[in-house]
This record gives sequence, C-alpha cells and structure tokens, in this order.
Amino acid sequence: MCGRYANFLSEQELIDSFAIATIADDVRLLPPNFNLGPMQQGVIIRTREDERVAEVAKWGLVPAWAKDPGIGAKMFNAREETIAEKPSFRTAFAKRRCIVPANGYFEWQVTEAGKVPQFITPADGSPLAFAGLTEVWRPSKDDPWLVTFSIVTTAARGVMTQIHDREPVMLTQEEVDVWLDPASGHDDLFAAIRAPGPELTWHAVDKRVGNVRNNDPGLIEPVEN
Repeated sequence: MCGRYANFLSEQELIDSFAIATIADDVRLLPPNFNLGPMQQGVIIRTREDERVAEVAKWGLVPAWAKDPGIGAKMFNAREETIAEKPSFRTAFAKRRCIVPANGYFEWQVTEAGKVPQFITPADGSPLAFAGLTEVWRPSKDDPWLVTFSIVTTAARGVMTQIHDREPVMLTQEEVDVWLDPASGHDDLFAAIRAPGPELTWHAVDKRVGNVRNNDPGLIEPVEN
C-alpha cells in the first residue's frame, strides 16, 4: 500500500522532470510536505488538451457518482489487479489518469523490534512518479468541483518484498508518457504498470512520521534502528 509520502519538489523541478506546460496557481501556494497523508492536498499532473498540467487535488478518490465525499478516506489506493473492473476506479483508469510526483514514500517494515518506518526514494535522487487516477466531484451544479486522486498499488517486487507486500506503482519516464497518453489502451497501460520501476534505496526514519501532524525535514533523515 501507500499511505504516506513526501513531496518537497520545487516548481522548477516539476517542470524539468515532467515536461509540465502549465502549473496552476494553487500549486505555487502549496507548501513542501514531508509527511503527506490521505485526505490532504497534493500535486497531481495530468494531460489536458495535449499539454501536461500540474494542479492541486485531495488524496482520496471520490467517484462522480458518490453521494458523500467522505468515501475518499477509503479510496486513497487503487489496486492494479482490479482498477479495470472496480466501479470506483474503472472510469478514471480508462479516462482520467494522472501521475503523483514525490521525493519518496514511507512504509512500515515489520521487524523483531516492531514496526519500523522506512523512507523509500530513488537511488539517483530523481523524483518519483506514482501512477495515479483522478476524478472530479460536486454535490450540485452550483458547487465548486472537488478534484481528488488515488495512487495505484501493486504487489511488491524484488528487494521491496523486504519492506512490505505491496508497493505504489512507480513509473519511469517512458511509462509516464504511456500513462498520461489519453490514447493508451489497456494492454499498454498494464505493461507500463508492470514494467521495472526506478532503482530504490531506503533507510529507517523517526517514528514521529506515524503522526501526520508532524511535518518537517527531519522526518526523512536516517535514524538508528
């Protein structure tokens, strides 16, 4: 699963890393977040009129048919095994894909000493691109749109099985192009999901990360187990 991540990428890093054409004003107002959890605001990147746009969305997908936006609290992850069929995700998978940029994410590794939070990040220091789904929702035509997103997860592979049995789908630049292309079909999308991701490294971090109210650069610094 993926229930916590960090995104402190600058505007220029977003532009350089993801070939973004437009950055919404609210992205510029969003502060760096070293402990971003479900139901908080994060940055997503999606294709609009053949251009990549960065905008702010709430983490926890709310389908267009939902009666209550509170459903998003249970929909912050979308399992790749069911995204093409599950009513909550299938339309977004077919038509409204996004990527979620991040510096890294947190996972709790079960050890003899208990659960130890690990910060997982690309070995080369480059940004992560999580495969995401996005939706817009509003209770009536007179209300503003609520933009939400979910991060796609898959079974852990390779060395990541040492940490957890699930992992977010992390796309390389080639797969980002496929994921954000509105013309990509199911076969291409699932090939992108299952392609090898970036090389990762990780280290134990302070257990303060377990409380989403803690949000400072120290949360990603290595600590002794």
